[in-house]
Amino acid sequence: MTSLGWTLGGVAAVLAVGAVLFTVIGSPFGASSSSTTTSVVPTTTAAAVTTTTDVNQGPLPTDRVAYVTSTGLVLSGTGAEPPIQVATDAARGPTGLGAIALAPTGDLIAYLRTDGALVVVPSTGGASVVLAADAVLADIGEHNLLAWDPTGAQIAYIAVGTADMAEPRATTPKPLSAGQGVYRVPLPEGVLGNVVKVVDRTGAAVMRIGDPSTRSMVGLASSKSDDLMLLESVIPGTDNPYTLAAATSGSDALTPTFLSADEPTFSSDGSFIIAVGPDKSGKEMIRIATDSLSRTTLVSADLICAPSVSPDSTRIVYGAGPNCSKLMLISAQGGAPVEITPPAQPGKASYRSGELSWTADGRFIAFADCRSTDGPVTCGGPVTFLDPDRLVVVPGTIATTVATVTRPLLGDLRLTVVLAGPIDYVGTFPVDAESEGELVEVDGSTSNLNLDLVNGDQELSLDLQVAQGSQFVTGQMTVIDPSKGINRSFTVLGTASVIGLRVASVSGIWISTDDLPFVSGKFRIGLRRG
Repeated sequence: MTSLGWTLGGVAAVLAVGAVLFTVIGSPFGASSSSTTTSVVPTTTAAAVTTTTDVNQGPLPTDRVAYVTSTGLVLSGTGAEPPIQVATDAARGPTGLGAIALAPTGDLIAYLRTDGALVVVPSTGGASVVLAADAVLADIGEHNLLAWDPTGAQIAYIAVGTADMAEPRATTPKPLSAGQGVYRVPLPEGVLGNVVKVVDRTGAAVMRIGDPSTRSMVGLASSKSDDLMLLESVIPGTDNPYTLAAATSGSDALTPTFLSADEPTFSSDGSFIIAVGPDKSGKEMIRIATDSLSRTTLVSADLICAPSVSPDSTRIVYGAGPNCSKLMLISAQGGAPVEITPPAQPGKASYRSGELSWTADGRFIAFADCRSTDGPVTCGGPVTFLDPDRLVVVPGTIATTVATVTRPLLGDLRLTVVLAGPIDYVGTFPVDAESEGELVEVDGSTSNLNLDLVNGDQELSLDLQVAQGSQFVTGQMTVIDPSKGINRSFTVLGTASVIGLRVASVSGIWISTDDLPFVSGKFRIGLRRG
């Protein structure tokens, strides 16, 4: 553990969708009869689709939306209303999908241009700004290549790796017990892959993550509430995947995990990760708790594609069935999935390509019209906004790609102190935004934690340090709690650890010299969000 600042700083509704009438507002499909079924539980058959005027009084999508068209135009609009053009020359992949991401603040649209540039443009229109010129375009439509941080202050992207980024390889291989950086198969020589780069809104470099000679980054997912990313990667020059790796914008270090999964995505409250992994029958969707890394299988199927968590973190939409031609909804706690596939159009719909996005209010799921007619899957036609509760379809503009605003659903940050021994004490303190800002690295060699917290009559003061390369945390702690008769300072010596991805803990021994004889015992300080 080398960075207390990172450790402490970086550091969920039962599904109730009934089988009701599937209604189309101004649908390009026209009025027709439809039925919905699910392989788990049967749903009601709709007798007919009602007319437009019967449902226009219901809610419509209203938040900021960004699009890429088949000709590379970047469009921006509000809900399903006609958008405006804000940029051109957006890069597209083989299916026609582009790489585009709306800042959580809604004011900027980031996209990849045909010349490999990462560009941002105001969502209301204005001058474009090139943030970088080394973006990877090869995996557009296959992986997520752009990810804003929770505040919208910086953005991560997949960048081309260069020889100067490669670390020299040791002539004597490390033993397998050495852990990170040890590989069970020989790595290719002279082959470079991709890295992850993070830049701010002006294009200033924040961090580069990865060695392109040992690991090629192909996709990334960013937490909506914490400075945390999960990275998909392969052995350079091959399609052989590594397990997922964790990273932050504050360090160039990678933390490999044991998760052999694809398409990771975070819940808005940051309490869990959804990913797709292998299963005996095909695929399984797993929920990974970020506080303990415990795994729960939510559903298994022959194919599972593009899972996306609702803004309130209670539901997950995903593609399933042959070629992921069915749209399914399931509770984040598990249970029987419900099919919510819209009425059929010519060709075979596929939710395998592109992203299933939720509008910020959680009322609608937005997705591009991707289907195969006489060949490979291509995306185009009117974008769909689907209300999964009313089973209402609202058609949007014609585009190959759609992106919505995603905002964090932040839980409270809490710090708990436990003392055991001659002095027993348990106290919990809320951490406000100003105090949370104190959880920072002071310099490159030492990390400090300086906090003064108050919870009613309780007071806690911490002054802790950890030197780079050291596993020990040292410092002072003062606890005042009149209701429990304690007003004392302690010298502490402990070790810092991360439990999962959201819980940081420091535990060890305390010594009090306030009076004679000196006394000592054990302590634990735990910091967690949610």
